[in-house]
Amino acid sequence: MTDTMLDPLAQRDVAHVIHPLTRHRQLDDTGPVIVIEGNGATVTLEDGRTLVDGSAGLWNVNVGHGRSELAEVARTQMERLAFSPTFGGFSHEPAIALAERLSQLAPGDLSAAMFTSGGSEANETAFKLARYYWLLNERPEKLIVLSHDRGYHGLSLAAGSATRLSQYHGDFGPNAPGFEQIPAPYPYRCSAGVPCDPDDCDVTSGRALARRIEELGPENVAAVIAEPVLGTGGVIVPPLGYLANVRQICDQYEVLLIADEVITGFGRTGRMFGVEHEDVIPDLMTFAKGVTSGYVPLGGVLVRSFIRQALHSVPDDHPLMHGFTYSGHPVACVVALENIDIIEREQLVAQADNRGKYLAKRLQDLAVLPEVGDIRSRGLMAGVELVADQETRERFPAELGRGGTVSREARNHGLATRPLLDDILLLAPPLITSEEEIDRCVEALAISIEATRP
Repeated sequence: MTDTMLDPLAQRDVAHVIHPLTRHRQLDDTGPVIVIEGNGATVTLEDGRTLVDGSAGLWNVNVGHGRSELAEVARTQMERLAFSPTFGGFSHEPAIALAERLSQLAPGDLSAAMFTSGGSEANETAFKLARYYWLLNERPEKLIVLSHDRGYHGLSLAAGSATRLSQYHGDFGPNAPGFEQIPAPYPYRCSAGVPCDPDDCDVTSGRALARRIEELGPENVAAVIAEPVLGTGGVIVPPLGYLANVRQICDQYEVLLIADEVITGFGRTGRMFGVEHEDVIPDLMTFAKGVTSGYVPLGGVLVRSFIRQALHSVPDDHPLMHGFTYSGHPVACVVALENIDIIEREQLVAQADNRGKYLAKRLQDLAVLPEVGDIRSRGLMAGVELVADQETRERFPAELGRGGTVSREARNHGLATRPLLDDILLLAPPLITSEEEIDRCVEALAISIEATRP
């Protein structure tokens, strides 16, 4: 098929749009999947099909599609003040109000926010703030950032270097220096051996992290970055207690802990923030996605009081030389404030917890399928890992594209979702998704796995 056989809108896309994470040659034959409308937990495609949005856009449409309240506050703010920077001491009420609100929501003394346009920028900022903090404390040699070997923290240069999924590396030259990896708390495929005993495992106990810090030298390590649930890496749910162990190890070796809440924040795991499952207070906490439910781009970093105080102690001749044009964009900030109001008013955090338990229960229906090796979830984010052999946990050959085939088939059965790497199927619908819509998601996956069996 050539692009002349595609419909006109698809032809225009193929001619002019460069898509992230896409095999563009395939688009020449198939064209893109064009979404024209969203409503609640569903999206409607150009061909008229209405599907449950099983990945909430890109994990971000937490309050669902079509919320007129968010459109209205954006319109009102645009009419009043469409843009004003936060550079050089300028500010505006929406940024002030949102920073204050986030400090009230966040655990512990995470008391000040630096805003960005999204998650990659948020993690870039966290890395720079961590290094800057140690510089201010006369320890400039503390530069190394440790991240998990299945971790995903964005795709800009530094964030992409912290992302330890090999598929994202190799095509763009060398990674940024100063980034090293530690084993992921992945019980189904634990690097310390399977079956994994979380109570005695080198990885989940933190012993592997401690050894790595000692190998590199604590005097050289600035920070550890960790997702409360490793999202893009496969919805890897660490055993409860792991994050607390990481916190303790960071304290022991004087290393900052960065919690990457870009995916897990704002209710996704059944808590406002994922770290709350273990009552852990990180030193820096990044956010994006769910803060505005994707209605406008916004991200940022929250820092603890001692970091904020260090920033305020810097001499006037040494200002913080970091930022982005749209840091604290007023329209994004008012949308975030209204979005948080919706989450709280409609009790969507508790709903995500309850719906997440229902999703976990329904997903167990898939365990009888011979391809299903592991099912894991926390709140409304779940991963179904497909394997060629349940007993040995052998993966399907990559060229088979098993997960992608299932995801494409699922669109024929009422579900829009996407595969993660290594044939892991994602389900992370909006927090407003009903039990009936969850049923549709699980049934679509079951039918699609069976229908595409090699």
